[in-house]
Amino acid sequence: MQSIYEMAQMINLYIDESGSMTDMDVKNNPYFVIAILRPKDMRRLRTSFKRFASQNMESLMAADARCKMFKDGQFQELKGSEFTPELKRKFINYFCRNNQIEIYYIVIDNKSIDSYMYKNKERAFNYCLKLAIMHFLKKGMIQDKHITIQIDERNQKTRAKYVLEEYLNTELCLSGIYSKNIAVKYFDSCNNSLIQFADVMANILYSNLRTRNYDKEINAMKKKGYIKKIFDFPKKLLPES
Repeated sequence: MQSIYEMAQMINLYIDESGSMTDMDVKNNPYFVIAILRPKDMRRLRTSFKRFASQNMESLMAADARCKMFKDGQFQELKGSEFTPELKRKFINYFCRNNQIEIYYIVIDNKSIDSYMYKNKERAFNYCLKLAIMHFLKKGMIQDKHITIQIDERNQKTRAKYVLEEYLNTELCLSGIYSKNIAVKYFDSCNNSLIQFADVMANILYSNLRTRNYDKEINAMKKKGYIKKIFDFPKKLLPES
């Protein structure tokens, strides 16, 4: 178990996504959103997460038409894509209080991506993540500390799992703005509640980009400091956050 000192010297980030990286079906998949969760207190947030799921179990089960969150009647994990608008608003209101979280977003505009970039989607994902983290470091949003990234293993092909960590360390250290070490760990999201949290937050912004149904909630999260930054690639989509 890590000591309080060790935890203070480390930044923990949890990552998941919503939408698709594609240049073939842009009409139905205009955006790809990556959510990066930075919890203020991991233990406290995990406890709150379990409490939210428990308190809303009936509503979650009723919303799970595609059986993504439940299997044989047993709860597996939260999936933002299965949430009703009411559940999404309830999730925001439940967690965007008491200064528990920071959220960083990457929004990729599929309409503006050169088809060559998506020939290797793992490489494209890694590149955009590197650009965003570099930006967050330059702006002082993320400090020059050791970073541990936890990400859903289903988002990366097996061969790509060994590339991201080396790529980020090499690129960020060579940039001269980062002097520590990045570790990348992969989990099945059903075994990692904070990756599930990132999944829900990714889907909330993705849904809002398509419907504008959550403008009020998104603006409130930005104003209160829960959304720290929305990094747009390759062009500006949203107001400066």
